[in-house]
Amino acid sequence: MRRSIALVAILVLFFAACGNDDSGEDATPEPTATEAPAPASTPAPVEDSPVEEPVDEEPVTESVEEPTPAPVDEPTPIPISTAEPIEAPEPVDLSDPAFSSSDKLTTAGLGSMFFGMTPEEAAQSLPTLWAGGPEDGTPRCYLLAPANGPSGVVVTIFNSSIERVDVTNPSITTRSGASVGSTEAQLHELFGERLVVTPYADGSGNSIQFVPVDEPDVDYRVIFETDGTSVTSMRAGRLPAVAPAEPCT
Repeated sequence: MRRSIALVAILVLFFAACGNDDSGEDATPEPTATEAPAPASTPAPVEDSPVEEPVDEEPVTESVEEPTPAPVDEPTPIPISTAEPIEAPEPVDLSDPAFSSSDKLTTAGLGSMFFGMTPEEAAQSLPTLWAGGPEDGTPRCYLLAPANGPSGVVVTIFNSSIERVDVTNPSITTRSGASVGSTEAQLHELFGERLVVTPYADGSGNSIQFVPVDEPDVDYRVIFETDGTSVTSMRAGRLPAVAPAEPCT
């Protein structure tokens, strides 16, 4: 009997021990040492992006090209006067004649007037003011005379320069002393073989040329017109202007 009770008790203890080991649904698990879960990070608050307000767009219109205006002629600017006054030209002294007996006629010119000068250059050299000028239709060749004389001196302008001078005034002489009024015999005595005599066709006189022998002067002449006995006029200049009996012909 005691064995039976003891056996029953052992069985009860055995089953009780087995019941403690089973992990049933109602069994409360014993806490185990585990790592504490990391605290969840709180996300940073996100700023709300500003809401862009709609912009009213202007309607696009097609550009229309405007016509190019016609160029306008600008007025010519009025020149501005300078601060310094313009000097007036000095007056020309016409109290003395432009040519006198001291001025000699040569193959180069008369006095201080030389062939090849412009009228302006000669006017300053003499000095003088010129009377006369180009006529209509004859700008290439025209005649001038010194305003302050003497009479009987005429200058020929050919192609803008002085190319000839005609003299009928007896006070003007050549360097050798020939002048209006000199005889043909005196001319031959002064110039000898350098004279070329050409009789007029009507027999009323002669044209007597003094021809230089120096090479630089071959185009220059001094020509005496005579009545067959004496000199009535004389002229000097460069070819071709000096050749005709009358200037500008």
